[in-house]
Amino acid sequence: MADLANGLIGLGMLTGTNAVADFAASVATVETRAQRKARAQFVTPATTPPWKAAAKTPPVQSQVAAIKAMTTIIDRNGTGTSGPLPDDVQTSFTTYKALDRLRLLAETAAKTTTGSTERTALQTAFAKGLGDLQAYLGSAPSRLVDLSFGATARQAQSIAVAPPSSLTATTITGKGVVDTRTSVIPGVTGAETLRIDLSTATAADSLLVYLGGETTLDGIADRINTAIAAVPRRDAAGAVIVAADGAPVPRWEVRIVPAKTGDRWGLSIERGGFETVAIDQPGAGDALMIARGIGDAGVSGAGVSSAGAGPGASGAAGAGGSLAFGRIDDPSGAMTRRSFATLGAVDRPATERLKIAADTDKTGKTKATSLSAAIDAAAMVTDAQGFGYVVGTVAGDIGANRIRGATDLALTKLDSEGAILWTRTLGAAGDARGAAVALAPDGSIVVAGTVTGGFDGATSDGDLLVARFDAQGDEQFSSLIRAPGLQRASAVAVAADGAIFVGGRTDAAGSAATIVHLDSSGRTLGQRQFDGVDSNSAGSGDRGSDGVRSLAVAADGTLLALTSEAGHAVVRRLGAEGVTTDLGRLDLGRGDARALAVADDGAIAVVGATDTALGGTQVNARGTGRDGFVARVDAALSGAGVTYLATGGEDQADSVAWLGGDIHVGGRTAGAMGGARTGTVDAFVARVDGATGAIDTVAQFGTAGITAKAVQVAVAKGGDSILGALGLHRGTVTPTDSAALEAQTSLRAGDMFAIRVNGGAPARIVIAEGDTITTLADRVRHLVGSRVGSVTTPSSSAGRSLRIDMKPGNMIELVAGPGGRDALPGLGLEARRIAAPSATDPGAPRVTPGGRFGLDLSRTLRIADKRDAAAALARITQAISFTQSAYRSLYWDDTKALLADTPARSGQKGGSTAIARAQTANYQAALTRLSGTSATSSFGF
Repeated sequence: MADLANGLIGLGMLTGTNAVADFAASVATVETRAQRKARAQFVTPATTPPWKAAAKTPPVQSQVAAIKAMTTIIDRNGTGTSGPLPDDVQTSFTTYKALDRLRLLAETAAKTTTGSTERTALQTAFAKGLGDLQAYLGSAPSRLVDLSFGATARQAQSIAVAPPSSLTATTITGKGVVDTRTSVIPGVTGAETLRIDLSTATAADSLLVYLGGETTLDGIADRINTAIAAVPRRDAAGAVIVAADGAPVPRWEVRIVPAKTGDRWGLSIERGGFETVAIDQPGAGDALMIARGIGDAGVSGAGVSSAGAGPGASGAAGAGGSLAFGRIDDPSGAMTRRSFATLGAVDRPATERLKIAADTDKTGKTKATSLSAAIDAAAMVTDAQGFGYVVGTVAGDIGANRIRGATDLALTKLDSEGAILWTRTLGAAGDARGAAVALAPDGSIVVAGTVTGGFDGATSDGDLLVARFDAQGDEQFSSLIRAPGLQRASAVAVAADGAIFVGGRTDAAGSAATIVHLDSSGRTLGQRQFDGVDSNSAGSGDRGSDGVRSLAVAADGTLLALTSEAGHAVVRRLGAEGVTTDLGRLDLGRGDARALAVADDGAIAVVGATDTALGGTQVNARGTGRDGFVARVDAALSGAGVTYLATGGEDQADSVAWLGGDIHVGGRTAGAMGGARTGTVDAFVARVDGATGAIDTVAQFGTAGITAKAVQVAVAKGGDSILGALGLHRGTVTPTDSAALEAQTSLRAGDMFAIRVNGGAPARIVIAEGDTITTLADRVRHLVGSRVGSVTTPSSSAGRSLRIDMKPGNMIELVAGPGGRDALPGLGLEARRIAAPSATDPGAPRVTPGGRFGLDLSRTLRIADKRDAAAALARITQAISFTQSAYRSLYWDDTKALLADTPARSGQKGGSTAIARAQTANYQAALTRLSGTSATSSFGF
């Protein structure tokens, strides 16, 4: 509820009675000394509030039309007075008029007779009006009355992020894997060899440790520790350093120790300083990493079919869902599937609206709960250490990444056992979508996507974007590839020299497939469009589906492009020096091509979906509807063999990878492909013989009532290791995450906000590259000053946050940055006033004019449908009452006289009679129950 610091009016409002006046009239009116002293403070000139002023009321329809046409609902004029108003009165009147306009919009939207088109227009005006009111109240003139858009507050606290200190942990705890310390570890034979890589900024060692039959935690730890201790420390001349007893001093202060995690035992790593520790198993079998969407239809992407209710159906951003990660071990044999973590996003505005609806639902049927937002996986890649990188689109918040526009590009890093290490969002102020990901030769991660709207202070009309991140998740660069008209990215590839190729679609002069060539720093070198069907191809097709669907760099350095041209799936080979030289082309016929992969020997695999036979050798028969397909194309692009992945339902292939001469396909089916269908739409991973095209094995999996979304597969060389059995993962196991705010949140360098201290000039704070929560707190602390407030970085299970606590008698305003560059939302803060009242003198009157009033509003309120409009109307109506209470707090009345005459904290007697004092005490108890406010608060009604 709102912070009615002075609750009598609120009590009368909630009970539906004139309890204030009734109570005041029942008590003697002889003025006491305490009353006279209190009344002397109330000097605001008499005014007539707009809700009492006589005025002609135009028809509601005309009023609504006028409100929708307003530039802003904030109107400081038209108060009905001939001269200027006191600041507090002006703020109260201006706020009331703005709220009354919002009330009219919500009231109209809540009517059954209002159509959806009109509600959409009303919602647009309502959302803008809420923003106008919040901005106004953030810096509205105030002397005695503090009106807040949300709740009043003495402190502000940001979202929590990982602090720099979290990256220097000396103990890295593994997962518990056995019930007792001496148990044999399942999946470990003792015949394995591990490689332990130890390094600092100036030294490195790589050790091979044969387990020698050890299958327990202590036995394996002893083997590793013995090998580490055997590496001696050396001086500058290379001589071994020895201890006093003559024994060599170990070079590394790293130990592997059995440790209990919860109820189970596993291995932990202890280090003495900042050593980096990486572990792997040479010779381990390969695996396939899987990322798949689960839930309802999610964020639609380029090339997603809208036909039917099967796996190709696209959905609007905002539908719920999550990503599920897994792995297939022994992909050339039994294809054993393991399930790992899931990643979801929170639809914060919808969650807040549901809470508001629950608060206003007197039946109790509406329950407040967290609502999920859409999230999709568009592509996946793995690196040499077994880490996976998944790029896609998210329509909600992921941890500290607060979405700023409608959707954002999201990049997630997983370890080899499927644990989520971090997620990065682009931080676009408009609409950003992730489409593709590739690894660069230096190990960095290159992503491609599309940005529409605000990004880095500029506005895009729909442009291709390429960005590169390092393994810690720090963005190295991001480049918008600007061109006239709408462009959409769908593919990316990186050459051996670091050159980047981004593929997609452009609508600048009709639909056309496009490829952009960039250097390793993101500078555009050239561009190519494919806007025609070869003369040997049948028909002119549908130009609206044109685009580059997938890119890959072959072993000889040439670029392979899978394009959709007039509805045909086309494979092109382009010269290694760029994108202008054509070296080959093969038209596979009409089909919805999705992905392409190239083997070490140059063989090509193309997958997608089709409702007609493709060109080339037919390995098997088509099904009866939309089928998935795998086309095996020779390196010369002279022909293809086509295999259909078909059932009696709708089928689709989403991704493809070569492994050991076999083709592995990730996709979705509404039928029974590798067993009985479990969900509404199931996921599948199929192994197809790379030489013959025969379908070897299909693993089909789903969940009852769940619709599988795109299924991405990526080869993990050496991924079928024993590291998971030991409770560890492949690759670097010591912390490598970034503590930068740009990495931890949706903030971008150059985002800003301002702080105004005690009404002074606003001082701007700009997010700089490399800023952490600690460095930001230091700058805020310097601006606020120790006499005004306390700035700290308190710790919680989620990390550290920025917190500002005001000291008595001080106030600051958090001022939003310019459009598209406002840092406050990325920090989880709002533009608002934060104040702490001055300390009360024990001898001062118990009643003072003004007070702090929270309107309990939220920017998430909406009126786009009848239910939300009804909830918003209730909240706006409540805020109007609070605003009226704020105005009345400036003027003396009989109720304040009664409260001023209650016994002081010093124990002095007050009040005109014992009965009056008893009545006042009883009423004050009711106030305390209503507002949770102490009886010694400063009251204003």
